Amino acid sequence: MINLPQIPNLLMNEPATDIHIKEAEFQLNMILPHAYKALLKHTNGLSIGGELLLYGTEDIVERNETWEVHHYANGYVAIGDDGGGQVFLMQQAEEEKKVWIVDAGVMDPQHAELMTENLIKWVSDGCIIET
Repeated sequence: MINLPQIPNLLMNEPATDIHIKEAEFQLNMILPHAYKALLKHTNGLSIGGELLLYGTEDIVERNETWEVHHYANGYVAIGDDGGGQVFLMQQAEEEKKVWIVDAGVMDPQHAELMTENLIKWVSDGCIIET
């Protein structure tokens, strides 16, 4: 269960529908991780302080194209960024929960650092970045 704390400057979107999620998956040509879809069904994207951004269905396709994730981090999907040049990645596996952070200029999973073992817990704890 997702429990977003009272985070200063937290902006949440309305929940995504199954149709929004399926359309994003179709455009990305992948199945999104279940944990990420659960987040989308709670809030279709969020931002904290205009900096940390977790993409909603309207942004995820464009951001993955812009970052060229399919080319530089094949097998991963970008689910957000920190507003300072670092991107949050998840492996394209339905049961994946881990989130990785990598410099957008490198975008190579071999250079990524583990952000969290559990996306939902990380979001529920306030999306703290400790790298």
